[in-house]
Amino acid sequence: MQYIQRSIFPLLLSNISFSPAVIAQPNAFNVTAISALNNASRLECWQLEAAGLLARGAINFDIGNFTNGLVSIIPAFTTVGTISNAITKHPCVMLRNTAHYPKRYSLIMSGLVHIRTPYSGLPPDQSEVWIQGGKYGWLIAADLKDEAVYGHVTEFPSAADTVIAQFPFVGNKVPAHEMLYAGPCRMEEMIGL
Repeated sequence: MQYIQRSIFPLLLSNISFSPAVIAQPNAFNVTAISALNNASRLECWQLEAAGLLARGAINFDIGNFTNGLVSIIPAFTTVGTISNAITKHPCVMLRNTAHYPKRYSLIMSGLVHIRTPYSGLPPDQSEVWIQGGKYGWLIAADLKDEAVYGHVTEFPSAADTVIAQFPFVGNKVPAHEMLYAGPCRMEEMIGL
């Protein structure tokens, strides 16, 4: 029995490859942003200027500096936001302002988010986005009330709580980016992140 084990072991090792994994590098980090133009919130697809760097077996993007990150747990079936300074009230309301809700990254970790910018002046398909929690759940919120009197409405229509990690930008300074187009990023532009 020992003879069989010893003779098979080198054969098994000869069929094992220890080559490093190949990592497909995405061209860019694209993210949907809620921005402001003409005093109204609007959705835009941004491409961050930071290039992905291969290090530690991963592709790494420098996404900026943050302060006072937090995790928000939003109850099921909640609607929040301000439109023309009229506040939606079902069942919980969160108001945006520069002091408490600075420009930030949001990563929807679980749940479902529906964002509308009804006064953006854009067609309906460019004025709303549905974001499923997970690796494609990135969003930049950069439409402060002093820049967009006509804000956005966010609904959390999932039957379960939605969990969002939020990372406010130091000094309200969004990362360097190029606006690719008005409207949310399309899925094919985010594949690979």
